[in-house]
Amino acid sequence: MLAVLLYLAAGTLGGLIRTGQVADSADAVVLLLPSPIHTDIVLPVTPEVRRAFAFLADAGQPITDPATTWIVVGWGAHDFYQRTRTAGDLRLRPALRAIMGDSAVMRIETGGAGWDTSRLSRVSLTAAQFTRLVTGIRASVSRPVPLPGPGFTPWDAFYPATGRFTLWRTCNVWVGDMLRQAGARVGIWTPFTWTLP
Repeated sequence: MLAVLLYLAAGTLGGLIRTGQVADSADAVVLLLPSPIHTDIVLPVTPEVRRAFAFLADAGQPITDPATTWIVVGWGAHDFYQRTRTAGDLRLRPALRAIMGDSAVMRIETGGAGWDTSRLSRVSLTAAQFTRLVTGIRASVSRPVPLPGPGFTPWDAFYPATGRFTLWRTCNVWVGDMLRQAGARVGIWTPFTWTLP
């Protein structure tokens, strides 16, 4: 119990100690899409994003379709992430493997207009910060070939990712790392959804 409390306290403190800068001009805005334990980054589909994620077309994802206006990207543990769409899908074995450490995957989903994003957190970025964020996310895809098996929706797919999921590097830590490397203002360690902007 003490270890759990220390972990919660350290993670919360890490989210409060922030580095980086708030963009003077909002050249681009990205959104953060949280669930109780996981956060995705929502990128607007600009020409830059279409070029960086052109490989999605090979998996049948409509990245070149003008109606595609955003992509959702998330990073997580190989077994747990692919098998746990909702809390009802939670199983002990994938959860234990994630806790002990597992290889990483990325889920990328495409979508269009008509989605209510008014309740999502917004992160304003300069053009240079946005470029660094897109570059960092693209570099997290280790192989641009989708993994076998279904995704969560008809418009997503899982891809092998760089790094390894551990309790010290969770899906939310990855989001924080991507934002921090881009130069955005974010906590120094963000293992929980509530530690992100």
